[in-house]
Amino acid sequence: MNEKAWKRSREERLRTSLRQAAEKFRRAREEAGLTLRELGERAGLAPSTILKIENSKLVPSLAVCIRLAEALGRPISYFAETDDPPSDLRFTPQGQARVSEIKGAPITIEHIAERLMHPRMEGFLIRLGRGAKSGREVPIAYRGEEIVIGLKGRVRFEVRGQHYVLGPGDVLHFKGDIPHFWENAAPGESEMYMICAFSYER
Repeated sequence: MNEKAWKRSREERLRTSLRQAAEKFRRAREEAGLTLRELGERAGLAPSTILKIENSKLVPSLAVCIRLAEALGRPISYFAETDDPPSDLRFTPQGQARVSEIKGAPITIEHIAERLMHPRMEGFLIRLGRGAKSGREVPIAYRGEEIVIGLKGRVRFEVRGQHYVLGPGDVLHFKGDIPHFWENAAPGESEMYMICAFSYER
């Protein structure tokens, strides 16, 4: 497959993934018995924003996805995963983890810990291109805890107004309900492991 064909295939996979995620957001809201307004109040988002996401008219930032997942009591990976049933054990060989991308943003998310039955935590390898950021317009906040391990480059976190720059081997551990942001602080690519322990049990 030449580069042009590979790019077309990648774009088609991304469009399909976004359509599936939009449908899952709508289905989860309806299963929870929530109106657009009620979900908006829980997530701190405008109902019109949620409607655009459900209709695939708006690609949400990672921070918005986390807010919606938290409000719906779902793991963030639920909206990107396949419909394979959850298991109580998963083994992922190197290079075979599921990968998600955020359209229009230089962010690649590798799902290193797939969802188990009644999950309590999830793990991600996040690759950040130049200028990548979580989105300051909507801070990330959820019930749980987060451990971040720097792998490559530099990632700047802002937590409670304090700035922490993670280089390779640095670790940041904090409560997820503290509003926070992150961004790539390196001139090139940065990488980090992110382990999130959520309060849900589904």
